[in-house]
Amino acid sequence: MTGTDALKHQLEQSTGNDYNCCYQCGKCTAGCPAGTFMDNPPTRIMRLVQAGYIEDALKSDALWYCVGCQTCTARCPQNMDIAATMDALRALAIAKNIVSEEKSKKLVMAFHTSFLNNVRKHGRLEELSLVNSYKLRTRTFLQDASSGIQMIKQGKIKPLHAITGKGSVKAKDQIAKIFEASTKESHEVAPKRRPKKKDFTPNAPISIKPGMTIGYYPGCSLSGTAQEYDISVKKMCSLLGIKLQEIEDWNCCGATSAHATNHKLAQLLPARNQALADAQGMHYVLAPCAACQNRQVTTRNSLIASPELRQEVRSITGVEPTCKAEFIGVTQLLEAINPEEIKKRVVKPLTGLTLACYYGCLLVRPMEEMGFDDPENPTRMEAIMEALGAKAVEWAFKIECCGAGLTLAQQPLVEELTHSIAKNAQANGAEAFVVACPLCQANLDMRQESMRTRFEDTKPMPVYYISELVAIAFGADPEEVAVGKHFVPALDLVSKLGDTATT
Repeated sequence: MTGTDALKHQLEQSTGNDYNCCYQCGKCTAGCPAGTFMDNPPTRIMRLVQAGYIEDALKSDALWYCVGCQTCTARCPQNMDIAATMDALRALAIAKNIVSEEKSKKLVMAFHTSFLNNVRKHGRLEELSLVNSYKLRTRTFLQDASSGIQMIKQGKIKPLHAITGKGSVKAKDQIAKIFEASTKESHEVAPKRRPKKKDFTPNAPISIKPGMTIGYYPGCSLSGTAQEYDISVKKMCSLLGIKLQEIEDWNCCGATSAHATNHKLAQLLPARNQALADAQGMHYVLAPCAACQNRQVTTRNSLIASPELRQEVRSITGVEPTCKAEFIGVTQLLEAINPEEIKKRVVKPLTGLTLACYYGCLLVRPMEEMGFDDPENPTRMEAIMEALGAKAVEWAFKIECCGAGLTLAQQPLVEELTHSIAKNAQANGAEAFVVACPLCQANLDMRQESMRTRFEDTKPMPVYYISELVAIAFGADPEEVAVGKHFVPALDLVSKLGDTATT
Protein backbone atom coordinates (compact mmCIF):
# COMPACT_ATOMS: atom_id res chain seq x y z
CA MET A 1 0.00 0.00 0.00
CA THR A 2 1.41 3.40 -1.00
CA GLY A 3 1.53 6.34 1.38
CA THR A 4 -1.39 7.95 -0.43
CA ASP A 5 -3.42 4.75 -0.24
CA ALA A 6 -2.66 4.50 3.47
CA LEU A 7 -3.89 8.05 4.08
CA LYS A 8 -7.07 7.40 2.14
CA HIS A 9 -7.63 4.18 4.06
CA GLN A 10 -7.10 6.08 7.31
CA LEU A 11 -9.78 8.59 6.29
CA GLU A 12 -12.17 5.79 5.38
CA GLN A 13 -11.59 4.13 8.76
CA SER A 14 -12.15 7.32 10.76
CA THR A 15 -15.21 8.57 8.83
CA GLY A 16 -16.91 5.36 7.67
CA ASN A 17 -17.07 6.79 4.14
CA ASP A 18 -16.67 4.83 0.93
CA TYR A 19 -15.43 7.73 -1.17
CA ASN A 20 -16.31 5.89 -4.38
CA CYS A 21 -19.97 6.59 -3.53
CA CYS A 22 -19.54 10.35 -4.07
CA TYR A 23 -20.86 11.24 -7.53
CA GLN A 24 -20.02 14.96 -7.32
CA CYS A 25 -23.58 16.29 -7.28
CA GLY A 26 -22.40 19.49 -5.60
CA LYS A 27 -25.12 19.60 -2.97
CA CYS A 28 -22.58 19.89 -0.14
CA THR A 29 -20.99 22.96 -1.68
CA ALA A 30 -24.35 24.51 -2.55
CA GLY A 31 -25.36 24.49 1.10
CA CYS A 32 -21.96 25.32 2.62
CA PRO A 33 -22.14 28.70 4.40
CA ALA A 34 -18.37 29.19 4.07
CA GLY A 35 -18.01 27.77 0.56
CA THR A 36 -17.33 31.12 -1.10
CA PHE A 37 -14.32 31.62 1.21
CA MET A 38 -12.75 28.27 0.32
CA ASP A 39 -10.14 27.48 -2.31
CA ASN A 40 -11.49 23.93 -2.45
CA PRO A 41 -15.13 23.80 -1.30
CA PRO A 42 -16.55 20.49 0.00
CA THR A 43 -17.33 18.94 -3.40
CA ARG A 44 -13.75 19.48 -4.55
CA ILE A 45 -12.31 18.22 -1.25
CA MET A 46 -14.30 15.00 -1.68
CA ARG A 47 -13.03 14.66 -5.25
CA LEU A 48 -9.41 15.18 -4.17
CA VAL A 49 -9.77 12.41 -1.57
CA GLN A 50 -11.61 10.18 -4.02
CA ALA A 51 -8.88 10.58 -6.62
CA GLY A 52 -6.07 10.08 -4.11
CA TYR A 53 -4.78 13.65 -4.00
CA ILE A 54 -4.73 13.62 -0.21
CA GLU A 55 -1.82 16.02 0.23
CA ASP A 56 -3.57 18.61 -1.94
CA ALA A 57 -6.61 18.29 0.30
CA LEU A 58 -4.41 18.64 3.40
CA LYS A 59 -2.89 21.87 2.08
CA SER A 60 -6.28 23.40 1.35
CA ASP A 61 -7.40 26.60 3.06
CA ALA A 62 -10.91 25.15 3.11
CA LEU A 63 -10.10 23.16 6.24
CA TRP A 64 -9.62 26.40 8.18
CA TYR A 65 -12.81 28.06 6.96
CA CYS A 66 -15.05 25.08 7.71
CA VAL A 67 -17.47 26.10 10.51
CA GLY A 68 -18.46 22.55 11.47
CA CYS A 69 -22.18 23.15 10.86
CA GLN A 70 -22.69 19.67 9.33
CA THR A 71 -24.95 21.02 6.59
CA CYS A 72 -22.95 19.09 4.00
CA THR A 73 -23.41 15.77 5.78
CA ALA A 74 -27.09 16.40 6.51
CA ARG A 75 -27.88 17.05 2.83
CA CYS A 76 -25.67 14.47 1.11
CA PRO A 77 -27.90 12.16 -0.98
CA GLN A 78 -25.27 9.41 -0.66
CA ASN A 79 -25.10 9.60 3.14
CA MET A 80 -21.44 10.60 3.09
CA ASP A 81 -20.06 12.20 6.24
CA ILE A 82 -18.41 15.17 4.58
CA ALA A 83 -18.09 17.15 7.82
CA ALA A 84 -16.16 14.27 9.38
CA THR A 85 -13.89 14.26 6.32
CA MET A 86 -13.07 17.93 6.90
CA ASP A 87 -12.38 17.25 10.59
CA ALA A 88 -10.24 14.20 9.86
CA LEU A 89 -8.22 16.05 7.21
CA ARG A 90 -7.66 18.96 9.58
CA ALA A 91 -6.47 16.65 12.35
CA LEU A 92 -4.22 14.82 9.89
CA ALA A 93 -2.79 18.08 8.57
CA ILE A 94 -1.94 19.16 12.11
CA ALA A 95 -0.37 15.81 12.97
CA LYS A 96 1.76 15.74 9.81
CA ASN A 97 2.40 19.48 9.68
CA ILE A 98 1.18 19.44 6.08
CA VAL A 99 -0.73 22.67 6.26
CA SER A 100 -1.65 25.81 4.41
CA GLU A 101 0.58 28.77 5.18
CA GLU A 102 -2.26 31.22 4.68
CA LYS A 103 -3.39 33.57 7.44
CA SER A 104 -6.70 31.73 7.76
CA LYS A 105 -4.95 28.59 9.00
CA LYS A 106 -2.72 30.47 11.42
CA LEU A 107 -5.62 32.36 13.04
CA VAL A 108 -7.80 29.27 13.43
CA MET A 109 -4.93 27.16 14.77
CA ALA A 110 -4.04 29.93 17.22
CA PHE A 111 -7.62 29.85 18.52
CA HIS A 112 -7.77 26.05 18.82
CA THR A 113 -4.35 25.91 20.50
CA SER A 114 -5.26 28.64 22.98
CA PHE A 115 -8.64 27.01 23.69
CA LEU A 116 -7.31 23.51 24.34
CA ASN A 117 -4.29 24.68 26.34
CA ASN A 118 -6.71 26.58 28.55
CA VAL A 119 -8.91 23.52 29.06
CA ARG A 120 -5.85 21.37 29.72
CA LYS A 121 -4.80 23.78 32.49
CA HIS A 122 -8.17 24.50 34.12
CA GLY A 123 -10.52 21.72 33.01
CA ARG A 124 -12.95 24.48 32.10
CA LEU A 125 -12.57 27.42 29.77
CA GLU A 126 -11.35 30.64 31.39
CA GLU A 127 -12.49 33.02 28.67
CA LEU A 128 -10.20 35.92 29.55
CA SER A 129 -7.16 33.62 29.54
CA LEU A 130 -8.28 32.22 26.19
CA VAL A 131 -8.60 35.66 24.64
CA ASN A 132 -5.27 36.86 26.05
CA SER A 133 -3.48 33.77 24.76
CA TYR A 134 -5.09 34.13 21.33
CA LYS A 135 -4.16 37.79 21.06
CA LEU A 136 -0.55 37.12 22.05
CA ARG A 137 -0.34 34.45 19.34
CA THR A 138 -1.96 36.57 16.63
CA ARG A 139 -1.02 40.14 17.69
CA THR A 140 -4.67 41.18 17.29
CA PHE A 141 -4.62 43.23 20.48
CA LEU A 142 -7.30 45.76 19.55
CA GLN A 143 -9.85 43.25 18.24
CA ASP A 144 -12.96 43.38 20.47
CA ALA A 145 -11.20 45.56 23.05
CA SER A 146 -14.30 47.71 23.64
CA SER A 147 -16.52 44.63 23.91
CA GLY A 148 -14.13 43.07 26.39
CA ILE A 149 -14.13 46.17 28.59
CA GLN A 150 -17.94 46.22 28.53
CA MET A 151 -18.12 42.55 29.58
CA ILE A 152 -15.64 43.09 32.42
CA LYS A 153 -17.77 45.99 33.70
CA GLN A 154 -20.87 43.79 33.52
CA GLY A 155 -19.18 40.98 35.41
CA LYS A 156 -19.33 38.57 32.48
CA ILE A 157 -15.55 38.30 32.43
CA LYS A 158 -13.88 37.90 35.82
CA PRO A 159 -10.14 38.72 35.74
CA LEU A 160 -9.58 37.31 39.23
CA HIS A 161 -10.77 33.87 38.12
CA ALA A 162 -7.89 33.69 35.68
CA ILE A 163 -5.43 34.57 38.42
CA THR A 164 -6.84 32.50 41.29
CA GLY A 165 -8.04 29.51 39.27
CA LYS A 166 -11.45 29.80 40.92
CA GLY A 167 -13.95 27.76 38.97
CA SER A 168 -11.41 25.20 37.78
CA VAL A 169 -12.07 21.46 37.86
CA LYS A 170 -10.96 19.81 41.10
CA ALA A 171 -9.92 16.49 39.55
CA LYS A 172 -7.27 17.98 37.27
CA ASP A 173 -5.45 14.66 37.24
CA GLN A 174 -8.36 13.22 35.27
CA ILE A 175 -8.19 16.07 32.76
CA ALA A 176 -4.46 15.41 32.37
CA LYS A 177 -5.17 11.72 31.73
CA ILE A 178 -7.77 12.64 29.11
CA PHE A 179 -5.30 14.81 27.20
CA GLU A 180 -2.63 12.11 27.49
CA ALA A 181 -5.03 9.44 26.20
CA SER A 182 -6.03 11.68 23.29
CA THR A 183 -2.47 11.54 21.91
CA LYS A 184 -2.59 7.76 21.59
CA GLU A 185 -3.88 6.06 18.51
CA SER A 186 -7.58 5.34 18.54
CA HIS A 187 -8.56 1.85 17.52
CA GLU A 188 -12.16 2.86 16.95
CA VAL A 189 -13.38 2.31 13.41
CA ALA A 190 -16.39 4.33 12.31
CA PRO A 191 -19.40 2.31 11.13
CA LYS A 192 -19.54 1.95 7.36
CA ARG A 193 -21.82 4.48 5.73
CA ARG A 194 -23.91 3.49 2.75
CA PRO A 195 -26.36 5.45 0.59
CA LYS A 196 -29.82 5.52 2.17
CA LYS A 197 -32.96 7.57 2.14
CA LYS A 198 -32.96 10.08 4.98
CA ASP A 199 -36.25 10.46 6.78
CA PHE A 200 -36.56 12.41 9.98
CA THR A 201 -38.02 10.44 12.85
CA PRO A 202 -38.23 12.40 16.10
CA ASN A 203 -37.12 10.81 19.34
CA ALA A 204 -39.81 9.67 21.72
CA PRO A 205 -41.10 12.62 23.77
CA ILE A 206 -39.90 13.00 27.33
CA SER A 207 -41.97 14.08 30.31
CA ILE A 208 -40.85 16.55 32.97
CA LYS A 209 -43.24 17.84 35.62
CA PRO A 210 -43.10 20.71 38.11
CA GLY A 211 -41.49 19.58 41.33
CA MET A 212 -38.90 17.41 39.59
CA THR A 213 -35.16 17.82 40.08
CA ILE A 214 -33.02 17.46 36.96
CA GLY A 215 -29.30 17.76 36.33
CA TYR A 216 -27.67 20.93 35.07
CA TYR A 217 -24.63 21.28 32.85
CA PRO A 218 -24.04 25.03 32.41
CA GLY A 219 -20.92 24.68 30.30
CA CYS A 220 -18.13 27.24 30.23
CA SER A 221 -19.75 30.23 28.54
CA LEU A 222 -22.76 30.36 30.89
CA SER A 223 -20.31 30.93 33.71
CA GLY A 224 -18.90 33.95 31.87
CA THR A 225 -19.78 35.76 28.66
CA ALA A 226 -23.24 34.17 28.46
CA GLN A 227 -24.02 34.91 32.09
CA GLU A 228 -27.50 36.23 31.25
CA TYR A 229 -28.40 32.84 29.76
CA ASP A 230 -27.50 31.12 33.04
CA ILE A 231 -29.47 33.70 35.04
CA SER A 232 -32.57 33.42 32.86
CA VAL A 233 -32.49 29.61 32.68
CA LYS A 234 -32.39 29.37 36.45
CA LYS A 235 -35.19 31.92 36.83
CA MET A 236 -37.30 30.18 34.18
CA CYS A 237 -36.88 26.80 35.88
CA SER A 238 -37.71 28.34 39.26
CA LEU A 239 -40.95 29.75 37.85
CA LEU A 240 -41.74 26.34 36.35
CA GLY A 241 -41.12 24.58 39.65
CA ILE A 242 -38.13 22.71 38.25
CA LYS A 243 -35.09 22.29 40.50
CA LEU A 244 -31.63 22.20 38.93
CA GLN A 245 -28.77 20.11 40.33
CA GLU A 246 -25.46 21.09 38.78
CA ILE A 247 -23.14 18.22 37.85
CA GLU A 248 -20.44 18.27 40.50
CA ASP A 249 -16.98 19.01 39.09
CA TRP A 250 -18.10 19.09 35.45
CA ASN A 251 -15.52 19.91 32.77
CA CYS A 252 -15.47 21.62 29.39
CA CYS A 253 -16.95 19.46 26.61
CA GLY A 254 -14.24 20.56 24.16
CA ALA A 255 -16.80 22.32 21.98
CA THR A 256 -15.47 23.46 18.62
CA SER A 257 -11.75 23.07 19.17
CA ALA A 258 -11.61 19.44 20.30
CA HIS A 259 -13.78 18.00 17.55
CA ALA A 260 -12.02 20.18 14.97
CA THR A 261 -8.57 18.87 15.86
CA ASN A 262 -8.72 15.59 17.79
CA HIS A 263 -11.63 13.15 17.55
CA LYS A 264 -10.57 11.14 20.59
CA LEU A 265 -10.29 14.24 22.78
CA ALA A 266 -13.72 15.33 21.52
CA GLN A 267 -15.13 12.08 22.93
CA LEU A 268 -13.24 11.79 26.20
CA LEU A 269 -13.96 15.30 27.51
CA PRO A 270 -17.78 15.00 27.30
CA ALA A 271 -17.57 11.30 28.28
CA ARG A 272 -16.28 12.35 31.72
CA ASN A 273 -19.36 14.57 32.16
CA GLN A 274 -21.55 11.62 31.20
CA ALA A 275 -19.84 9.42 33.78
CA LEU A 276 -20.25 12.07 36.48
CA ALA A 277 -23.93 12.61 35.69
CA ASP A 278 -24.55 8.86 35.76
CA ALA A 279 -22.67 8.43 39.04
CA GLN A 280 -24.64 11.31 40.60
CA GLY A 281 -27.93 9.60 39.75
CA MET A 282 -29.18 12.03 37.12
CA HIS A 283 -31.79 11.03 34.57
CA TYR A 284 -32.17 14.25 32.57
CA VAL A 285 -29.45 16.91 32.39
CA LEU A 286 -30.25 20.37 31.06
CA ALA A 287 -27.45 21.66 28.79
CA PRO A 288 -28.55 25.14 27.61
CA CYS A 289 -25.68 25.52 25.12
CA ALA A 290 -26.50 23.87 21.80
CA ALA A 291 -22.85 23.00 21.14
CA CYS A 292 -22.45 21.44 24.60
CA GLN A 293 -25.66 19.46 24.25
CA ASN A 294 -24.65 18.28 20.78
CA ARG A 295 -21.23 17.05 22.00
CA GLN A 296 -22.81 15.30 24.99
CA VAL A 297 -25.54 13.62 22.92
CA THR A 298 -23.18 12.35 20.23
CA THR A 299 -20.68 11.13 22.84
CA ARG A 300 -23.40 9.32 24.80
CA ASN A 301 -24.33 7.44 21.62
CA SER A 302 -20.68 6.54 21.06
CA LEU A 303 -20.40 5.29 24.65
CA ILE A 304 -23.50 3.13 24.25
CA ALA A 305 -22.05 1.60 21.09
CA SER A 306 -18.46 1.10 22.33
CA PRO A 307 -17.52 -1.05 25.36
CA GLU A 308 -13.87 -0.09 24.69
CA LEU A 309 -14.67 3.62 25.06
CA ARG A 310 -16.61 3.00 28.26
CA GLN A 311 -13.67 1.02 29.64
CA GLU A 312 -11.25 3.82 28.73
CA VAL A 313 -13.45 6.35 30.54
CA ARG A 314 -13.58 4.07 33.58
CA SER A 315 -9.77 3.80 33.63
CA ILE A 316 -9.55 7.62 33.65
CA THR A 317 -12.38 8.52 36.04
CA GLY A 318 -12.87 5.39 38.11
CA VAL A 319 -16.51 5.36 36.96
CA GLU A 320 -17.90 3.46 34.00
CA PRO A 321 -20.67 5.42 32.27
CA THR A 322 -24.08 3.74 32.40
CA CYS A 323 -25.43 6.31 29.91
CA LYS A 324 -28.66 6.65 31.89
CA ALA A 325 -28.33 10.44 32.02
CA GLU A 326 -29.81 12.10 28.93
CA PHE A 327 -28.69 15.62 28.02
CA ILE A 328 -31.48 17.90 26.79
CA GLY A 329 -31.76 21.50 25.61
CA VAL A 330 -33.97 24.34 26.85
CA THR A 331 -36.51 23.91 24.05
CA GLN A 332 -36.74 20.19 24.82
CA LEU A 333 -37.30 20.96 28.48
CA LEU A 334 -40.14 23.35 27.69
CA GLU A 335 -41.76 20.90 25.29
CA ALA A 336 -41.46 18.09 27.84
CA ILE A 337 -43.67 20.03 30.25
CA ASN A 338 -47.43 19.81 29.75
CA PRO A 339 -48.47 22.76 27.50
CA GLU A 340 -51.22 23.62 29.96
CA GLU A 341 -48.56 24.08 32.65
CA ILE A 342 -46.82 26.58 30.39
CA LYS A 343 -50.00 28.51 29.54
CA LYS A 344 -51.27 28.83 33.08
CA ARG A 345 -48.00 30.43 34.19
CA VAL A 346 -48.15 33.24 31.60
CA VAL A 347 -48.91 36.52 33.36
CA LYS A 348 -47.27 38.88 30.88
CA PRO A 349 -48.04 37.71 27.32
CA LEU A 350 -45.48 38.47 24.63
CA THR A 351 -48.22 40.10 22.56
CA GLY A 352 -46.76 42.52 20.03
CA LEU A 353 -43.36 40.81 19.72
CA THR A 354 -42.55 39.64 16.20
CA LEU A 355 -39.70 37.17 16.41
CA ALA A 356 -37.38 35.18 14.15
CA CYS A 357 -36.72 31.84 15.88
CA TYR A 358 -33.10 31.04 15.09
CA TYR A 359 -31.99 27.43 15.61
CA GLY A 360 -28.54 27.53 14.07
CA CYS A 361 -26.76 24.29 13.27
CA LEU A 362 -26.24 22.03 16.21
CA LEU A 363 -29.71 21.92 17.75
CA VAL A 364 -30.96 19.83 14.82
CA ARG A 365 -27.86 18.21 13.29
CA PRO A 366 -26.97 15.46 12.86
CA MET A 367 -30.63 14.51 12.74
CA GLU A 368 -30.01 10.85 13.64
CA GLU A 369 -28.22 11.90 16.81
CA MET A 370 -30.20 14.93 17.94
CA GLY A 371 -33.60 13.61 16.84
CA PHE A 372 -35.48 16.55 18.30
CA ASP A 373 -36.85 18.59 15.41
CA ASP A 374 -36.98 18.62 11.62
CA PRO A 375 -33.41 19.39 10.47
CA GLU A 376 -34.57 21.53 7.52
CA ASN A 377 -37.65 23.24 8.93
CA PRO A 378 -37.76 23.01 12.73
CA THR A 379 -40.85 24.50 14.38
CA ARG A 380 -40.68 23.62 18.11
CA MET A 381 -39.34 27.02 19.16
CA GLU A 382 -42.07 28.82 17.20
CA ALA A 383 -44.74 26.78 18.94
CA ILE A 384 -43.42 27.82 22.36
CA MET A 385 -43.16 31.50 21.44
CA GLU A 386 -46.69 31.54 20.02
CA ALA A 387 -48.00 29.83 23.16
CA LEU A 388 -46.55 32.79 25.06
CA GLY A 389 -48.34 35.27 22.83
CA ALA A 390 -45.58 36.29 20.41
CA LYS A 391 -45.72 36.12 16.63
CA ALA A 392 -43.06 33.94 14.98
CA VAL A 393 -42.27 34.79 11.35
CA GLU A 394 -41.73 32.35 8.53
CA TRP A 395 -38.22 32.82 7.19
CA ALA A 396 -35.54 30.94 5.27
CA PHE A 397 -32.39 31.28 7.40
CA LYS A 398 -33.44 29.69 10.69
CA ILE A 399 -30.89 26.85 10.35
CA GLU A 400 -28.12 28.71 8.53
CA CYS A 401 -24.80 28.84 10.38
CA CYS A 402 -23.72 32.07 12.10
CA GLY A 403 -20.02 31.13 12.11
CA ALA A 404 -20.10 29.26 15.44
CA GLY A 405 -16.76 29.19 17.27
CA LEU A 406 -14.80 31.04 14.56
CA THR A 407 -15.96 34.45 15.78
CA LEU A 408 -12.43 35.46 16.87
CA ALA A 409 -10.43 33.79 14.12
CA GLN A 410 -12.70 34.54 11.14
CA GLN A 411 -14.57 37.74 11.98
CA PRO A 412 -15.21 38.77 8.32
CA LEU A 413 -16.79 35.36 7.69
CA VAL A 414 -19.01 35.70 10.77
CA GLU A 415 -20.09 39.19 9.68
CA GLU A 416 -21.10 37.95 6.24
CA LEU A 417 -23.05 35.00 7.63
CA THR A 418 -24.85 37.04 10.29
CA HIS A 419 -25.63 39.74 7.72
CA SER A 420 -27.43 37.21 5.52
CA ILE A 421 -29.34 35.91 8.54
CA ALA A 422 -30.37 39.35 9.80
CA LYS A 423 -31.33 40.63 6.35
CA ASN A 424 -33.62 37.64 5.72
CA ALA A 425 -35.20 37.90 9.18
CA GLN A 426 -35.96 41.60 8.71
CA ALA A 427 -37.26 41.07 5.18
CA ASN A 428 -39.84 38.70 6.67
CA GLY A 429 -40.96 41.16 9.32
CA ALA A 430 -38.98 40.13 12.40
CA GLU A 431 -37.98 42.81 14.90
CA ALA A 432 -35.87 40.55 17.13
CA PHE A 433 -34.24 37.11 17.29
CA VAL A 434 -34.85 34.35 19.81
CA VAL A 435 -32.04 31.80 20.22
CA ALA A 436 -31.13 28.79 22.34
CA CYS A 437 -27.35 28.87 22.05
CA PRO A 438 -24.71 31.22 23.53
CA LEU A 439 -22.55 30.98 20.40
CA CYS A 440 -25.48 32.02 18.21
CA GLN A 441 -26.38 34.82 20.60
CA ALA A 442 -22.79 36.12 20.71
CA ASN A 443 -22.39 36.17 16.94
CA LEU A 444 -25.76 37.79 16.27
CA ASP A 445 -25.52 40.22 19.18
CA MET A 446 -21.85 41.13 19.75
CA ARG A 447 -20.94 41.13 16.04
CA GLN A 448 -24.05 43.03 15.00
CA GLU A 449 -22.59 46.54 15.27
CA SER A 450 -19.55 45.77 13.09
CA MET A 451 -21.78 43.83 10.67
CA ARG A 452 -24.21 46.74 10.29
CA THR A 453 -21.34 49.21 9.92
CA ARG A 454 -19.90 47.10 7.13
CA PHE A 455 -23.10 46.41 5.18
CA GLU A 456 -25.30 49.40 6.13
CA ASP A 457 -28.60 47.79 5.11
CA THR A 458 -30.00 46.29 8.31
CA LYS A 459 -31.52 47.81 11.44
CA PRO A 460 -30.58 46.88 15.03
CA MET A 461 -32.22 43.64 16.15
CA PRO A 462 -32.22 42.52 19.79
CA VAL A 463 -31.19 38.89 20.32
CA TYR A 464 -33.07 37.20 23.16
CA TYR A 465 -32.40 33.85 24.75
CA ILE A 466 -35.53 31.71 24.75
CA SER A 467 -35.26 31.41 28.54
CA GLU A 468 -35.33 35.21 28.91
CA LEU A 469 -38.60 35.51 27.04
CA VAL A 470 -40.19 32.57 28.85
CA ALA A 471 -39.20 33.98 32.24
CA ILE A 472 -40.51 37.44 31.31
CA ALA A 473 -43.81 35.95 30.12
CA PHE A 474 -44.03 34.16 33.47
CA GLY A 475 -43.73 37.49 35.26
CA ALA A 476 -39.99 38.08 35.74
CA ASP A 477 -38.72 41.62 35.37
CA PRO A 478 -36.51 42.00 32.26
CA GLU A 479 -33.71 43.47 34.37
CA GLU A 480 -33.97 40.48 36.70
CA VAL A 481 -33.03 38.10 33.89
CA ALA A 482 -30.16 40.36 32.72
CA VAL A 483 -31.67 41.47 29.40
CA GLY A 484 -29.89 44.77 29.96
CA LYS A 485 -26.51 43.06 29.54
CA HIS A 486 -26.94 42.51 25.80
CA PHE A 487 -24.86 44.47 23.28
CA VAL A 488 -27.85 45.40 21.11
CA PRO A 489 -30.28 47.22 23.45
CA ALA A 490 -33.03 44.74 24.26
CA LEU A 491 -34.94 46.21 27.20
CA ASP A 492 -37.30 48.55 25.34
CA LEU A 493 -39.16 45.87 23.38
CA VAL A 494 -39.91 43.67 26.37
CA SER A 495 -40.58 46.59 28.72
CA LYS A 496 -43.64 47.50 26.64
CA LEU A 497 -45.35 44.18 27.28
CA GLY A 498 -48.65 44.32 29.16
CA ASP A 499 -49.53 42.64 32.41
CA THR A 500 -52.85 41.13 31.34
CA ALA A 501 -53.02 37.35 31.87
CA THR A 502 -53.84 35.14 28.93
CA THR A 503 -57.14 33.34 28.84
